[in-house]
Amino acid sequence: MEIAEALPEVPVEDVSEFLENGVAKKNLLEEDGFYWLKNYECGGMKRREQDFLLDRKWKKLMRLSGWFKHIPFIEFVFVSGSMSMGNVHDRSDFDVVTGVRAGRIFTTRYIVSALFSLLRARRLDDLQESSPDKLCFNHFVTQSTYEKEPHNYYRRELYRNLIPLWGSDDALNAFIARNKWADMRALTTQDEHRRMEKKSGISRTLEALLGGSFGNMIETRVARPIAMKRLAAYRARKGEGERVVITDEELEFHFELNYEKKFSGLTR
Repeated sequence: MEIAEALPEVPVEDVSEFLENGVAKKNLLEEDGFYWLKNYECGGMKRREQDFLLDRKWKKLMRLSGWFKHIPFIEFVFVSGSMSMGNVHDRSDFDVVTGVRAGRIFTTRYIVSALFSLLRARRLDDLQESSPDKLCFNHFVTQSTYEKEPHNYYRRELYRNLIPLWGSDDALNAFIARNKWADMRALTTQDEHRRMEKKSGISRTLEALLGGSFGNMIETRVARPIAMKRLAAYRARKGEGERVVITDEELEFHFELNYEKKFSGLTR
């Protein structure tokens, strides 16, 4: 059923027939309704253990998500990566796509970094050993960068599987509407992992203080120059092969992934 859900254009009976034929030809292995390629170590019990681990990690992430209501200029938060795909392991972190108000991307990034660092809940480096159950803020977007090229297979799967974590209906739907090409699912009242909290008094007060000319000065003369210098050093250290975007409209930090490179030329 999971495979059929991932391939909505393929009839369920065709998926079932394909899997049964794969088992008969010994290209696939099956145990208690779970299928996997014969060259990969998996199995029904391992999958069940992964599902229990995923559930525990979601509980931790949901506890952390309550802090987003206190942060100014955040419009929404989507969960991406292994958490959205369900493909977690003990060292998995919490990748998120964070939508912020235009003109405040650097200020917001520093506030987010400061808060979750104090909570010891932010990934601080690129070492997998230090990342379990910590938030990885590797992608900030503003309205002009909600949708971006290339519309390849990798990005389609990444966006199609995003899970709403925090934000208003209007903000989340604006992002979803811009990415119809990726078949992002519509919001429903059944989004069990989504917190529908209003912004707190702290957040509204900070937005009032930093939303005008004083906030413009902080953004352009303090936050932006410091961030640009530090992020440029990060890019130089990591190399141009990494997927790094540093602009007033978007901040993105990812390692070059083999499967992204492999599927980068494939479109839907």
